[in-house]
Amino acid sequence: MIKEYTEEQEAIRRMVRDFARKEISPGAAERDATGRFDYDLYRRLGDLGITGMTFAEEYGGTGAGFLSACLAAEEIARVDMSLSWTLLVGVAGANMIVLLGSEEQKALWKEKWVLPVVRGEAVTSAAITEPDAGSDTAAIRTRAVLDGDEWVINGSKAFITNAGLENNVFTTVLCLTNPEDRRFDTIIVPKGTPGCTVMPARGKMGLRSSDTRELAFDDCRVPAINLLGPRGTGRGSIVRGFFAARIVLASTALGLAEECLVLALDYAKQRNAFGRPIAEFQHVQAMLVDMALHVELSRLIRDKAARLMEWGQPHAKESAMAKYFCCESAKQAADYAVQVFGAMGVMDETPVSRYYRDVRATTIADGTTQIQKHVIARELGCFR
Repeated sequence: MIKEYTEEQEAIRRMVRDFARKEISPGAAERDATGRFDYDLYRRLGDLGITGMTFAEEYGGTGAGFLSACLAAEEIARVDMSLSWTLLVGVAGANMIVLLGSEEQKALWKEKWVLPVVRGEAVTSAAITEPDAGSDTAAIRTRAVLDGDEWVINGSKAFITNAGLENNVFTTVLCLTNPEDRRFDTIIVPKGTPGCTVMPARGKMGLRSSDTRELAFDDCRVPAINLLGPRGTGRGSIVRGFFAARIVLASTALGLAEECLVLALDYAKQRNAFGRPIAEFQHVQAMLVDMALHVELSRLIRDKAARLMEWGQPHAKESAMAKYFCCESAKQAADYAVQVFGAMGVMDETPVSRYYRDVRATTIADGTTQIQKHVIARELGCFR
């Protein structure tokens, strides 16, 4: 028997799967229909240590490791991808403080922001994308100018996850700080800062209980200390952060694909047509086989990317491969699942209908499939 994960990782996986089935799954359809975010449910993720998996014990975390966090995201996404995306973005800002913050910043914000995020009491958001700058982060126009001991921010951000949640404590904003040299920095904007306007929630095809909004900055002033990392390194830090985000996002896609396979297989065995279960028909079998194959392959590339990151090894190519393959495979799995279910597959009471809507954004967020191919080609040495 091949042992894919450690005993600790398997225990984490079982724990999250049990919690997801018992407490997340029952209300997922209702949250999707209403677009409501369940703050108490998210707090339970903190109680179980899920929000603190990638944080060291000194920050209240469990230090379970990056692959364990990916396994947790995978299990949550099997029943509610919206919640898994809230979690993905929700802990990112606190992680940036731990990884990039100075000792002064860590001391200043540990109790105020980091620990509440680790406990699941708070979330963060990341404002990178703009109306005219998505994957092309070099085209970002939101400007930050240093005025004495304050940064003054002007511009707008689009499609920002978690921006309007009541428990969102701050947003990390990627800003152009040196137009001449096209240098960027990441600046923390606390919730409620004057000059930062949170726009109404966007209506979406899927991921409806994951909050998505635009942010407008109009002479928004924050202390100079709110800049994370050395001057001019913001874009580089964000790009490196994309590597991790892509692996976690790939994990959510893998979880959704797994669930689509399970649901479609069970349904195909029970649904009769022409006097026998449709699972006995070759064309249905072909869809199920393709789904099973891509789930297996997705797990292999996701695990490799996650382990390389955990070991501190180069993983730009592998993270892009995981994002590309897992998300495209999940999109196909959701499509096949709907096809196997037939007319019932497009009905709201069938989970695969929600999965079909939710999965579509995975091939766009954190760099489109086409951008992942570009990154892979670059890493292969096709160009500089």
